Amino acid sequence: MPTELVLLSDVAPSPEVVLRAAAVTHPDGSFLEYHDGLVRQLLDADGRALLALYPSRPVLDPTHAAGAVQDPPATFALWTDLTIPFGDPTDGRALAEAVAAAVGGVVKDRI
Repeated sequence: MPTELVLLSDVAPSPEVVLRAAAVTHPDGSFLEYHDGLVRQLLDADGRALLALYPSRPVLDPTHAAGAVQDPPATFALWTDLTIPFGDPTDGRALAEAVAAAVGGVVKDRI
């Protein structure tokens, strides 16, 4: 089963930010975009999918996130769904954390 994560931030992870984060954790990996950029996916050097990112959505009331994630931050403006495909989530989680750090956000597990 894939691992579902959420990036909570005030800044959307642009493709450039995602690429910079991936260059540190997986410099020989690949970056793909599907459906005119609505789905972005990062692959390792062997072509194994590590992380998929979906469009960021505005959050009007951050308290609504409490039902979907544990310990959300008190304030944030954007919700970005992330998924790590089947298998060991270690590399995908590290990549998600690197993207979050680059935009000043946090990664939370969906519940």
